[in-house]
This record gives sequence, C-alpha cells and structure tokens, in this order.
Amino acid sequence: MRAFVSWSIYIIMIIIAAFIFYETLVLLVFVFSAITTHFKDMNPNSLESMRISGQTWIALAEQVLNIVTFILVLVKSFKILVSYSKNHHIAVKDLVEISIIALLMEVVFNFGLHDIQTNILFATLWVALVIVYATIPYFREKTKKLKL
Repeated sequence: MRAFVSWSIYIIMIIIAAFIFYETLVLLVFVFSAITTHFKDMNPNSLESMRISGQTWIALAEQVLNIVTFILVLVKSFKILVSYSKNHHIAVKDLVEISIIALLMEVVFNFGLHDIQTNILFATLWVALVIVYATIPYFREKTKKLKL
C-alpha cells in the first residue's frame, strides 16, 4: 500500500509540474498576444481609443493576476507533495499558506460565481487565516528539514 501511495504521489507531481509549465506558457502567450494586439489597434490621437485602452489593460491585468495566483496554488501544491514524498507528513504551515492563496483567489477573481453568503464566508475565513498566520510564531519560523 505504501508503494502505491508513493507512486501515486509521484504521478500527481508530474501532472502538476506539467500543468504549471502549461499555465506559464499560456500566460506568456496571452500577455504577448494582448500587447501586440493592443499596440496594433491603438490610436494615440483619439481620446476614446485611450479610454478603451485603459479598460483593456485593467481587464488584462485582472486575467494575468488570476493566472498567476492559480500558478502559485499549483506551485504550493507541488511543494506540499514534494514534502510528503520526502518526509511522509505535511506541514500545517504549507496547508495554511495554500488555503490563504486559494481563498483570496476565490474571493477576488471568482466573486460572481458564488452567492454573497459564500463570498462573505470565504472572506471571513481568509481574514481569520491571515490573522492566525500573522500572530502565531510557528508560521514565521523557517521550516526545519528533517534529517534521516
């Protein structure tokens, strides 16, 4: 059973690493195509063109931040899996950090997908986790490496 769990962890790590690479590549292509399209269609002499340009950059920044936070969640997940494969346990610090990032991502970027009560719950949990993370000294210490 232990070998099955170990192999499963390694397979999941490979899938997450491939997905991180894919999302990073998508982000780079998306930003490059948005910038080239923007400069191609921009008319610096038109006030309306500059207003639309500002709105476009805000939408682009929102989409880029959404992808970046998703990549952060994937990287943190990969770190948790690596830690588990080495030490056969998961640090609470890593779980709290990934929870903070994931809740922030849900509240900020997926606000319209949930009803208001769910968004309030997510925001409340996020604030509580940030307070716990900031006030408890355990979370400010460096993670100690176990020597086998």
